[in-house]
Amino acid sequence: MKKNIPLLVLAAFSVCAHAQDAAPQKSPDFAKLDKNHDGFLSREEAKADKRVAKFFGKADMNRDGKLNEDEWLKARSMADRQKAGEYVDDSTITAKVKSALLAKKGVSSAEISVETYLGVVQLSGFVDTADQVQLAGRAARSVKGVKEVKNSLNVKPKP
Repeated sequence: MKKNIPLLVLAAFSVCAHAQDAAPQKSPDFAKLDKNHDGFLSREEAKADKRVAKFFGKADMNRDGKLNEDEWLKARSMADRQKAGEYVDDSTITAKVKSALLAKKGVSSAEISVETYLGVVQLSGFVDTADQVQLAGRAARSVKGVKEVKNSLNVKPKP
């Protein structure tokens, strides 16, 4: 019987150690934001992460004025989805501006580069005349979703 006691103790220890390993770990990012270490993020603590702060109200599912780790993950996910949506919108705007430039008579769009960030379109490159600079700018501004056009087009120097 004495030989079985150490085996039982060992088995019990093994089960306890395994249970501790299975306990969910806090994300290091969440733990860093949780300044008072209460397991929640207050609105004030969440301000340290602008992405989370922006979606705090929507992510606070139980409306207790604080975020647990699951709600914090939800807020981050909302921010990531919004960012992805902005990227898709920007690439859509870029494609539409390029299409508008191709369709615009009098504009040689082959040497025009178009980049978009948060709805702001940057035109760069070279065109043949000052009129083409203006036409390209108007074509870009006519595209739905364009907030601003930064027209950096240059007229090719005459040889």
